[in-house]
Amino acid sequence: MTVEKQLMRRHVLNVLSVLHPKERRIIRLRYGFEDGEQKSLSEIGDIFGLSKERVRQLEIRALYKLKKCLVKQGLDAYVDLLL
Repeated sequence: MTVEKQLMRRHVLNVLSVLHPKERRIIRLRYGFEDGEQKSLSEIGDIFGLSKERVRQLEIRALYKLKKCLVKQGLDAYVDLLL
């Protein structure tokens, strides 16, 4: 992992607090923040009892909130790395 990615990861973890608990957990699972292993939409759906489409919708909403927060904090450079 590059230094840039490590810094971005640290900042993103700090701004996860702006998310609702379910959105936060989805992002943590999806991007491997919990155990280093990225989970699929289906796997996350099984954990929450949701369809993979609903998980995708929640992920998109959470990423939008994170991007908004990063821009507000002057960390716009990290927005492109979120995808």
